[in-house]
Amino acid sequence: MISKCLRLLLIISDFPTASGVRRFTMKILNVAEKNDAAKNISEILSRGGYHRREGISKFNKIYEFAMNLNGQNVMMIMTSVSGHLTNYDFLPNYKSWHSCNPMVLFDAPIVKQVLKDYEPIKQTLQREVRSCQKLIIWTDCDREGENIGVEVIDVCREVKPNIEILRARFSEITPAAVHRAVDRLTIPDYNASTAVDVRQELDLRIGAAFTRFQTLRLRRVFPQALSDQLISYGSCQFPTLGFVVERFREVDQFVSEPFWRIVVTVSRDEKTTEFQWQRGRLFDQDCCRAYYEHLNQNRYGQIVEVIKRPKTKWRPTALDTVELEKLASRKLQMGAKYAMQLAERLYNKGFISYPRTETKIFPPDLDLKSLVHVQINDSRWSDFATRILERGPNPKNGKSSDKAHPPIHPLKVGDSLQGDEARLYELVTRHFLACLSTDAEGAETIVRLCIGKPTLPRTFNSSISTANLLTSEDGELFESKGLMILALNYLEVYIYDRWAEKDMPVFQLGEWILPDNIQVLTGQTCPPPLLTEADLISLMDRHGIGTDATHAEHIETIKQRLYVGLEQNKFLVPGQLGMGLVEGYDSMGFEMSKPNLRSEFEADLKLICEGRKTKEEVLHHHLNKYKELFRLALNQASFLDRALALRLEQEAENVQNISGSVGEMASFAASNNTSGGHNQSNVLNPVVAFCPTCHSGLVLRQKRSALRPLTTSSNLSNNPGSNEVNQTSNGGWFLSCSGYPNCRYAIWFPDSVIHVRVLSETNENTCNRCANFIPSSSVRPSNDQSGPSKLGLRFRRNFYLPNGYIQDDDTKEYITCIFCDEDICRILGIHIRLVNNPPISSQTTVSNELIANRDPLPSQTRNFSSSLPPSFSSTGIDSNHNFSNLLHAKPYLNLHPTSNHSSHNTLPRSPNFSRSVDNAEAGDSDNILCNCGHSAIQLTVKKPGPNQGRLFYRCPGVAGNSCDFFLWKSQTTPITIAQSSPLYSSTQVFQFT
Repeated sequence: MISKCLRLLLIISDFPTASGVRRFTMKILNVAEKNDAAKNISEILSRGGYHRREGISKFNKIYEFAMNLNGQNVMMIMTSVSGHLTNYDFLPNYKSWHSCNPMVLFDAPIVKQVLKDYEPIKQTLQREVRSCQKLIIWTDCDREGENIGVEVIDVCREVKPNIEILRARFSEITPAAVHRAVDRLTIPDYNASTAVDVRQELDLRIGAAFTRFQTLRLRRVFPQALSDQLISYGSCQFPTLGFVVERFREVDQFVSEPFWRIVVTVSRDEKTTEFQWQRGRLFDQDCCRAYYEHLNQNRYGQIVEVIKRPKTKWRPTALDTVELEKLASRKLQMGAKYAMQLAERLYNKGFISYPRTETKIFPPDLDLKSLVHVQINDSRWSDFATRILERGPNPKNGKSSDKAHPPIHPLKVGDSLQGDEARLYELVTRHFLACLSTDAEGAETIVRLCIGKPTLPRTFNSSISTANLLTSEDGELFESKGLMILALNYLEVYIYDRWAEKDMPVFQLGEWILPDNIQVLTGQTCPPPLLTEADLISLMDRHGIGTDATHAEHIETIKQRLYVGLEQNKFLVPGQLGMGLVEGYDSMGFEMSKPNLRSEFEADLKLICEGRKTKEEVLHHHLNKYKELFRLALNQASFLDRALALRLEQEAENVQNISGSVGEMASFAASNNTSGGHNQSNVLNPVVAFCPTCHSGLVLRQKRSALRPLTTSSNLSNNPGSNEVNQTSNGGWFLSCSGYPNCRYAIWFPDSVIHVRVLSETNENTCNRCANFIPSSSVRPSNDQSGPSKLGLRFRRNFYLPNGYIQDDDTKEYITCIFCDEDICRILGIHIRLVNNPPISSQTTVSNELIANRDPLPSQTRNFSSSLPPSFSSTGIDSNHNFSNLLHAKPYLNLHPTSNHSSHNTLPRSPNFSRSVDNAEAGDSDNILCNCGHSAIQLTVKKPGPNQGRLFYRCPGVAGNSCDFFLWKSQTTPITIAQSSPLYSSTQVFQFT
């Protein structure tokens, strides 16, 4: 430690100032992807003269050193992250698996935030960047590395927005590569980072929706077999499983057939040579017997062809990631994921180059001689490396290149490594040296024998002229091959390949031979072998499933989910669950286990990297495609039940008969509604408009106490243009911000509105006058200027509107846009106010009208607490069951590592109201009005229990009439009404603060 401090002092003292001592012109923050990389880069740039200190994260150290950068004396501050610093996630009210219909997750708002465990890393970065003038990103130079780099940039710009950003590009942590990178600093590749953002968002939305649907439903349908099983879905994971299932089906359905073949044996010079029939094999036994009998009667044969030619065994091409994974699986019996973890460690320690590359071509400027020269110091292949240097490296390149990283190769001697790291390093090094060597050389001899000509003499005669050779028309041809190896060359170092010699006696062209034996051998056709990991990686690579960096992860996932297992510790075999899932979706007519969907998406990601497609259009296209598949899957979920029932050998529970709302949540497809299952949960409808406060989506909800089954207008549930929550007819409807609890903006409908539905999102069902209320969604095309969705309102019987509308039929609806229909807002007492005006389209002409003061009917405050998500009732077959019960249902605990199985107590308590209204004092917080418009009375809970002693409000029951109003008196943050209005209407727009 003392020596390091002394070195730092010597470095600092070497920079003179005007007074004779040098000073630094600037400080630069450098950030690598892992701590090992930061340490090794610092070691190279400082020549071992860095000073280490602790960061706020104990796993990510800080290395300081002085250096000259572009003629300036600078102080370098090097630290690191630990992979991705942030990730996408849903807002809190969507995280619980029971908080919403999974269909909503395709459009639900998401946020990208720093992971909780990585907060110390964020704090370190922000602390260090405050004193720096530049930021250099040293993350890995692939897509993921670019995205991690942008995450670092975003975190640093939170505290220093104008800091200059630079990017170091390198493929290996060697002195030459690191110094070259720092001399050629460039800018980050934001297109590559955007492609990762798109992939992360799509994987989150699709994976969450299908995983929740599958898990919640199948746990209830098969409680004995799957009660604790996470049944996940991923758009890469499922095609990967599909490859395994497809090969298993080929093996399982394979019908073996017997065949017959003829073999001729000749002995000479104490060697036995077998000649194979050039017809191969026959599947007709009688036909083969006829050939055999003919040959047995005419046994003499003639050597009609002797071919001697050079034979070459090709050396391997340059090593990329896919080939490394396959070789580790086949030659070292390592799992692909484990092999890549080892490779990552070897890279961070500086033993090999970057292991995630699609390149099989060594760049011309890569100094191969110096890399080979390093290996002379390893006794295992020292002589071989020396011979390569004597004749010069001769790399065998492939055809692919990602133009970012060279093929994988060793950087320094690895004789100090142990265990599996040593084995993998040895594979990389031997492969590298073999690639730079020459092909193995041999001499092959091919001898062809013709037997069966009836006119041949019955005695052997070796003097027959060779000019009179038999042809295939004269008899049956048989062939034998021999091999003599002349030079091993690359095989001397590449111990993973075998090339066996096959001795053959000398045969002369034209000579006659009497075989020792002619026999018929029988056999049976064999199915193709089950897939190994190496085979599966080849298929994934060929069909564009995942990338070279993610193949191993996807294979590991389907093994962990028990969708597949290993047979003989080598072959991948689908489990009953994996087979059932694939067969279930196949029976729906989908091709979700095929690679088409994902490979098309991967191709679009490449186009984003090339700048030829945008994030918005790719997300919009692919999310809509998966959303439609999901909608169809919900409506045909019984196919999944039947397929799994056969595989699990269990009878499927009828989810329509399961009591409790868990069963109802699990049976999304039990309804006849074809609008994507929107009648099955609390967060049910698509986004109606955006919140004027936070720009999240406003969605339709209904308070718990109002829920009850519809009895008079059930025919509306079959309306294909409807996204309604077709369960209740008791009012209590409101539009709520999906950003709850961070944003508590809401718009209430009065009790005179007994039913509300959101019309399907078509041109005629959206309001073009209100384009400024369009939901702020990243998946909507930039050229889509449609406005908020129109609503279908049904009122109490005989309700009259001044425009002549009368609710004289329970099935009639008043179709309108509440954001610009001034008449309906005035009648219902709805007061729209833009708290924070969103960007308004130049074509919009209604914004002033929307915020203008009106004269609504008298209004009253509403109790939002009774409408919080946990107190909703489910909307399944039996709607009498309280949705909150499912939160405590034992079979549904621990559904997912990140599931939020909250109880009532984990959600915010009911707030008091602090009304800002005409003629009301600011402190008049206890003047609470019930749904009847009367002042609520305050009571105390006297019944023994956890709520004993708590104060609450309820309706006073004036004139013998009472409503269902209830409100706890609590001390949480009050709710503030958004705009002044009279106190005698049942509707109010307010904002929670």
